[in-house]
Amino acid sequence: MVYDGFLRVMKRGETVHDLVVDLVAIAVCGAVGGFVNVFIGDSGLHLPTIEQGVFRPGYMGVVLVGLVAAVGAWLATQSSALTGNMTPSPPVTLRLSELSTAILVGFGGARWFKSEGETTIFRRTAAVAASKSADSEAAATIASGTPIQALTAAIRMQ
Repeated sequence: MVYDGFLRVMKRGETVHDLVVDLVAIAVCGAVGGFVNVFIGDSGLHLPTIEQGVFRPGYMGVVLVGLVAAVGAWLATQSSALTGNMTPSPPVTLRLSELSTAILVGFGGARWFKSEGETTIFRRTAAVAASKSADSEAAATIASGTPIQALTAAIRMQ
């Protein structure tokens, strides 16, 4: 017996395989990695919003990026081609190590996405703060707060 596919055992030499189930399993693992990333940093569990003129994708955007990153990475490692009836040739075998890798790739993809968003907020914070006079209280908030707190403090500067 050989493990093949999501929670399925098949006899050696059997070629029946469901690629869609494997893609869904990888997508779910990538989404799990992205969801774990939601709780790291200042983002928290919030819906997509625009704050201080900056789009924040919320947990839905982060989970979606984790899902897409994991599926893309898994498909890039497969050497199969889809035949006319949408079955892979040679058959795809989904290993448990690929599921764990999908979680890690989903986490990493989501982390990159969040980092890009925070970079945008920090650039805007720097531009706003540079145009205002010095404020020690705002400087402390900018240095120690979350990216959106820093931007809010910079906007409130005199």
